[in-house]
Amino acid sequence: MQRVFFTWSPENKNSEIFEEWVNKRFGVSLPEDFLLFLQDNGIGGNPVPNQFSGKIGMEHLVIEEFYRLSPEDAILSIQYKTEDAVDEEVMGENMIMFAEGAAGHLSFTLAIKGPHRGKVFAFVDSGVYLEGDQIRLENGALHLADTFSEFIDGLYADEDAIHSWEVRMGYLPDEIKEKFSSGS
Repeated sequence: MQRVFFTWSPENKNSEIFEEWVNKRFGVSLPEDFLLFLQDNGIGGNPVPNQFSGKIGMEHLVIEEFYRLSPEDAILSIQYKTEDAVDEEVMGENMIMFAEGAAGHLSFTLAIKGPHRGKVFAFVDSGVYLEGDQIRLENGALHLADTFSEFIDGLYADEDAIHSWEVRMGYLPDEIKEKFSSGS
């Protein structure tokens, strides 16, 4: 799975509280590739690579932030965003919301339970519901990848995202230069 770099990352990167919440809330453990991503990359904002080929009336889907792991009541935590989406009935109860784009209107979700476990979806102010072995996508929701690893490996960065990251951070990781930059 490719690396993802962030311009900022929260201080609390401990995934144990988050894993406990998933186990208690859903009765399952997180998909292994999602756990590996958290361990190898952490979470944060302004990621590079940050784009996925779009099909929801957008040229590409841009991730602005991977949500925090805890605490549960923090408004930008996976737990809070997941519970809020389920309560508002914009997402089924067997998924977690892990990232956003388009100033909060674009949501990225991961199925963590049932026959679609591990699949990644995105939606714009609409909904994703997993009912048994059926997927119900409403108002332009989209199935992006069959695994979290496939999703992360499908991310890319354009020159604008690379330049913006480099300006903010004052450097560009070699891995990003080699994979996405046409010269800097």
